[in-house]
Amino acid sequence: MRYRPLGKSGMVVSTISLSMTDRTAVVRSSDWVTLIYSAFENGINSFEINGDTPGMIDGLSQALSAVDRKLVYIAWRVGVRMGPAGTPIRDFSAGALCRTVDGVLARSGIGYLDAVVLDDPHTEEFSPQALDQLKLMRADGRARMLGVAGQDDALDALLTTGAFDVLYLPFSLTSGWVERRRLKTAVERDMGIVSYDYYPKNFHGGGASAAPKSGGWGRPKLATRASPLAGAGTYAFLDRTRNWTPEEICLAYALTEPSLASVQIAADRAERVEALAAIPDREMPPGVSAQIEMARFGAGAGDKKARGA
Repeated sequence: MRYRPLGKSGMVVSTISLSMTDRTAVVRSSDWVTLIYSAFENGINSFEINGDTPGMIDGLSQALSAVDRKLVYIAWRVGVRMGPAGTPIRDFSAGALCRTVDGVLARSGIGYLDAVVLDDPHTEEFSPQALDQLKLMRADGRARMLGVAGQDDALDALLTTGAFDVLYLPFSLTSGWVERRRLKTAVERDMGIVSYDYYPKNFHGGGASAAPKSGGWGRPKLATRASPLAGAGTYAFLDRTRNWTPEEICLAYALTEPSLASVQIAADRAERVEALAAIPDREMPPGVSAQIEMARFGAGAGDKKARGA
């Protein structure tokens, strides 16, 4: 495992973070303990929790009791929770944010949160009073830092307030100028940056072979003996790189972005944690970086052509 500084916080976090959510198949506290211990054993010291199920909170509490709390970074997403019917309930009011954080701290006994992270708030959902409540949490020690995550346009306005210490945003090999502009803004403000969604959903299940050439979504020509360069400029190589899965290549690519302190993975098995935690110490095969840039350029050129049509 490798480690990077988290902005100006003074903390050093593992380049791989573990996302814990109550939407996974893990239910029992003992299973959460096993998963977190696996992360510790593989050098992961950065965690983000999204949810409030008893099993997850109890598992986190038990696992942290075995280590020095100051060596572990714990962030908690707030503002969105799952309702009884499985539908998301969004509430970014000052009262709701306070109840969530106070409830988490009381139930877990972990003392404080390293970051309270707003979960993709929309412009009309977040008030000055809610921001004041977050600042109060940071001032009284319930949270060491404030963070914001998401893709909504409200994210740009929140970044300009200077109130936030950590940015969570999606970043992958298909990310465009919007994500890179936000990275630049966060770096200029000395914010810590953690990325997620490094593996685009349209690449799952062999979808990379259908990724666009020159921005189109037609079927690319795959390499053949007669045409070894066929498929160049597409993401089809992700499915054809020996000893690497498409997900592993996507994760390795995200780790090459120097502005990111950590890249977030999701796992419900210790074996998966171990496999993905090994990626920072692996070198991408020769030529893969060039293939990625060719595919990115091809997609970008196609987008410009489509806009001009």
